[in-house]
Amino acid sequence: MNISKKIEEGLEHIRVAEKNLKTSFLKWRPDYELAAEEYNKAATCFRNAKSFEQCKECLLKASDCHKQNRSFVYLQMQDSVRQSAEYMSKVSRLHVKLKQYDLAADAIRREIGLLQQTESYQATGRLAVALVLVQLAREDVVAAEKAFKEWGNYCEGPEVQTLEMLLQAYDDEDPDVAKKALNNPFIKHMDVEYAILARDLKLPEGISCPPKATVRENAAPSYVSPNLQTTATIEEHTPEEVETRQITDNLKPGNDEEEFEGSLC
Repeated sequence: MNISKKIEEGLEHIRVAEKNLKTSFLKWRPDYELAAEEYNKAATCFRNAKSFEQCKECLLKASDCHKQNRSFVYLQMQDSVRQSAEYMSKVSRLHVKLKQYDLAADAIRREIGLLQQTESYQATGRLAVALVLVQLAREDVVAAEKAFKEWGNYCEGPEVQTLEMLLQAYDDEDPDVAKKALNNPFIKHMDVEYAILARDLKLPEGISCPPKATVRENAAPSYVSPNLQTTATIEEHTPEEVETRQITDNLKPGNDEEEFEGSLC
């Protein structure tokens, strides 16, 4: 792929888009719809050339063109807002991919605002999850909790339970529970940028439970020192019993002979 060629193609689409936005004596109104299409084509060229900043700018302009393209027919207006939200979704995910989390959070809020205009409540709930993940990536647990309180009512039951578990784990600094929440299937099946974000998210710094010790079958018994056995045996008897046992041992045959033999040498 020729990167310079792709960039030149993108610039050409921008020139066409700007031409569609101009007015004249016979053209009183800008053609926002055609301009949005050209900006979208330009964004694709820049993305293929890995010029992500130019890609983002074109997506924002395409989104703005759709917002400007108001129609007297309500359904067309709804479709225009929906398309604008789709472009904003691309902007949000692009920021996440580039780890520009502050900009990603702002873009997600704008996307939520557009979805509310079309009453897309289920999609708004998924974006609430995405916003919580982005705020945690910013290491701002307070902002994540605020996002959940503000938009969590759009989430479905399992999503609410998972977010509650996740946020509680960060409050308690429990990495094991946080990891369990992030491994929830619905998070793994989000848009790939958010799924990767959840996978690589920094866990709260707590103490993980150590793994339980395993017992090997047919293992040899642990070594115990004879001295420990002697000490344990002595400790089991009273001082009187120990003294009596010592006297009895001294009276055994052979002890006196050994003692005397030693004194004669």
